[in-house]
Amino acid sequence: DVALLYDVRFFRVISSEPLTAHLLSEEGEMDYTRDILYVHGVLEDLPIHLFVNHWSSRREGPEETEFKRLAAAERLIDKLKEINSADPKANIVVMGDFNDNPDDLSVITLEKEGLLFNPFKIIWSPHEKGSLSHDFEWNLYDQILFSYSVLNSQESKLEFTNADIFDERFITRFRGRFKGQPFRTYVGKRYLGGYSDHFPVYVKFRLLR
Repeated sequence: DVALLYDVRFFRVISSEPLTAHLLSEEGEMDYTRDILYVHGVLEDLPIHLFVNHWSSRREGPEETEFKRLAAAERLIDKLKEINSADPKANIVVMGDFNDNPDDLSVITLEKEGLLFNPFKIIWSPHEKGSLSHDFEWNLYDQILFSYSVLNSQESKLEFTNADIFDERFITRFRGRFKGQPFRTYVGKRYLGGYSDHFPVYVKFRLLR
């Protein structure tokens, strides 16, 4: 499951609900993936819509599992259209581990049909930078997208300043074969004591007064 961590001094929850993507297996039986957490709240005095995601893994293969991530994208897009229909200038932030890169179909579909801006498609480089490494190639499954209203100070009090991957040395393997990769908590069943096999990603916004 996913959760939203927030500072009660600056953010107040109005409502929250899980969004379920209904899936069928090849045999026509119900299949399941994690719910998307939708939180409607107020950031200081600014109404905002937040979505926390962890889409289905690629464990059985990227192509074999793509339909699950596309189903999650479509469920999220339905909710985004509902919000935008009620308020075309709504402040929306969509975040999480999508288990797809910025150039994969599920994320592209979310970006285009959900009318979102994805700053992480500019940051990602398979040969140089990402949030997780597989076979020594960088992926960027962890992304944060937001509504275009945030790019227009005339429409929103929230102004985007920058986005990046948090890959400071203390959460990085800094010697050996895996130098530069995330310092994992486990490798298989072996405990390493690190933080995660993913680097965190972040965006910074400025609240206009």
